[in-house]
Amino acid sequence: MFDYDKAITRPPCGTFANGLTHGLLGKPDIDLAVRQHQQYVNTLRRCGVEVVVLRPDNDYPDSCFTEDEAIVTDRMAVIPSFCRPSRQGEEVRLRPIIEVFYNGQIEEIKAPGTLEGGDICRAENHFFIGISSRTNEEGARQFADIASKYGFTSDFCDIRGIEILHLTTGMCYIGNNTVVCCPAFKKLKALSSYKVIVTSQEEAYAANCVRIKDKVIMPEGFPKLQRKLTKAGFDVVTTPMSEIEKQDGGLSCLSIRMPKRKI
Repeated sequence: MFDYDKAITRPPCGTFANGLTHGLLGKPDIDLAVRQHQQYVNTLRRCGVEVVVLRPDNDYPDSCFTEDEAIVTDRMAVIPSFCRPSRQGEEVRLRPIIEVFYNGQIEEIKAPGTLEGGDICRAENHFFIGISSRTNEEGARQFADIASKYGFTSDFCDIRGIEILHLTTGMCYIGNNTVVCCPAFKKLKALSSYKVIVTSQEEAYAANCVRIKDKVIMPEGFPKLQRKLTKAGFDVVTTPMSEIEKQDGGLSCLSIRMPKRKI
């Protein structure tokens, strides 16, 4: 599932600092955020991925977080339904680009369901579906039904009692039956059959990693987790994310990673 051949990204726009955020880390430096995004794109390319870079979109301050705008697999694509008004419409602008790659295999989440791509974590033929402040139970149910139609299984992970934005903010699947997660997620029942690498509390942000082919990309500046991953046999690459983090974004948020199609 990590043999991605394309990724869709969009650089931070001029209104990036106006996006949704808890604001605890201060205002981002937009110029630095753009440079860090370019470093992210360069990292994807070094991992062997063709990167489609869209134009910045000042109408949507959070539009660089393309992962939320579509969930894609080797079998189908799903267009989500945003609950926050400032993000509603991002998915509409992205859909024509997704349609180029998924002719006739596009599903969508419909109201009253809400769902964002950051609440979907794929592990081989299984999905962890987060129920969060952005994804409601109806949206999660609709996604599970769609996934089942294409041969996927799924588990619901209710994270509404945890102070975390999306499911993938606190966990990722990196292959070899292994999940990286923050301490708050280590007792999720859905992870009971997996090898779990738990970050320290101070490095919880780094739980959002991305596996591309034989590399695991993680944010720069988290040496404890980097050592754990290396010790577990993973080939780790780091990239700076400080300004993206200020807007509650992570590594996975910045791209829609498209696996080679089987249909």
